[in-house]
Amino acid sequence: MTLVIPDFYVLRRRPTDLDEAYRKAHKGWYPIDMVTLVGEVTSTDHAVDTGPKPATYAAVGIPVYVLIDRHSRTAHCYTDPVLPGDDPTEAYYKTDTKVTLGDPLPLPAPYPTLDTIPFLTD
Repeated sequence: MTLVIPDFYVLRRRPTDLDEAYRKAHKGWYPIDMVTLVGEVTSTDHAVDTGPKPATYAAVGIPVYVLIDRHSRTAHCYTDPVLPGDDPTEAYYKTDTKVTLGDPLPLPAPYPTLDTIPFLTD
């Protein structure tokens, strides 16, 4: 599996001293079990953001993946990660809540609804 860098993320809890030591030892990365939501905004690597990245996040059990797809002008909230076998490339999210950019994107509790208007670009 490849190292991926999300555009934004939310941690499950405030980092402890041990978490911060891990982050310093691993060049800025928190332990994966601390991450509860990741988000991507498509750019020049549209195929990566819509293909390998969601499979990778699902394979490691990230509960929520938010994708702002500027190419298709949609916003997605993927939840319920599934790893059907031993092959992490087959992982996926069972639930996809999709809206048109400009419409509010509902996120699962405890997160607020995401305003997608700022992601509209000409």
